[in-house]
Amino acid sequence: MTTDLLGAPLSTAESDILAVYTALKDLVSDATLPPTAAANLRDALASVSIVVTGLCLDYEQLIDLGC
Repeated sequence: MTTDLLGAPLSTAESDILAVYTALKDLVSDATLPPTAAANLRDALASVSIVVTGLCLDYEQLIDLGC
């Protein structure tokens, strides 16, 4: 992804935030994680999701991931 949802080019920081968001989504979907790790990763994902949505980088409902 090279632009946000409004078509503006992503800054380096925005690209890094999006990478963190994607990595957290991948980790949350790992069924082999211990329950405490999974719960805390879902919490982190929910927090980063607010940043991602606020910056218009991505928009999706995280309910399917338990957030």
